[in-house]
Amino acid sequence: MTGSERASTQVPQIETTLVKLVLYVRVLGFVWMTLLVVVTWLTDAEANLAIVAAAEILAGVWTFVTIRSARNPLTMRSWRFAAVDGVVALLVASASFVSGAGELFHGGYPISWLAVAAFAGGMRLAVAAAVVLAVQQIVGFLLTGRSLVATTGAFVFIVYAVIFGWTIDTLRRNDARRREAEAALEEERFERARQDERLALANELHDSVLQTLQVIRTEADDPERVRFLVRSEERSVDRLINRFRNSDTGGFEAAVLAVRDEVEELYGIEVRVVIREDAPMTPPVAAAVDATREALANAARHSGAPVINLYSEVKDGRIHIYIRDRGIGFDPESIEEGRGLRHSLRSRMEAVGGSVSIESTPGEGTEVEICSGSIP
Repeated sequence: MTGSERASTQVPQIETTLVKLVLYVRVLGFVWMTLLVVVTWLTDAEANLAIVAAAEILAGVWTFVTIRSARNPLTMRSWRFAAVDGVVALLVASASFVSGAGELFHGGYPISWLAVAAFAGGMRLAVAAAVVLAVQQIVGFLLTGRSLVATTGAFVFIVYAVIFGWTIDTLRRNDARRREAEAALEEERFERARQDERLALANELHDSVLQTLQVIRTEADDPERVRFLVRSEERSVDRLINRFRNSDTGGFEAAVLAVRDEVEELYGIEVRVVIREDAPMTPPVAAAVDATREALANAARHSGAPVINLYSEVKDGRIHIYIRDRGIGFDPESIEEGRGLRHSLRSRMEAVGGSVSIESTPGEGTEVEICSGSIP
């Protein structure tokens, strides 16, 4: 899955912020209504208290449902949730008229529906919900004998709808523009990094490979010199490939290649390296690299082989390094325990939880297996 695909499956941060805004409006609307319900309960003897209590319970239960639904902003953005929320708001608002209360006690609870509608469908849906509320309120005012002037207060719903809708639409538009700008900037940075990599590769090839080839062409009559230059260039290209393949140049593979270069230049032999997996440079890995240096240097000094092979892989959370030569070999039984290569390598690796195994046959060569301690 690409980065853009992962981003598309995640809820944008702005949606989480807007959900909190809707919840604040809903909770404040419920608290406002609760205060008016208490006042109505204590002072309005003509109000049907059963209807008042039912409206308060309905508003409280649905406020709790809203809080639970807010855990998933996508749920609150659905038209089904907005529709059910509107039915609850209309029932609560109607209770003020049906109960026969002298004053309306629904307070700001119906207004909170406008915030939910604006979150679900922007200003258009919020204004549509406001029109429905305004019509209901006007009809309620007229049926309960209230003055025509009082009905004009119902138009405040449209004002709230415009405020909620404009605010939410603007925040979403600005957030979309910000994310588009960030994506464009990230793409630009990525493209610039690719251009820098290509330029670095071109410079490296020009400064190293082309110049070496020119020297080889002018000194083609000296086989040893040509062989030295070719091998030197092989190491250079190998390091270059490793650098572009691995962004981390401080790991195990880079360290082993540096040891390879050191041994080849010091002893004039060829070390062929195959590394299956890289690993971070931890103390056990560093100890394995040091042991590899000692094993390669020992093979270069004593084996008499022109080529030494090194193979490495990661198994069971440990790095296994195999160093093999086809040189003169030796009899392991003839070497006194506690001295020489076996002792120095073994003590070095056992100190970090690793191990060393040496097998050699006179006339056939030697193989050293170095196993690091556990790596992360």
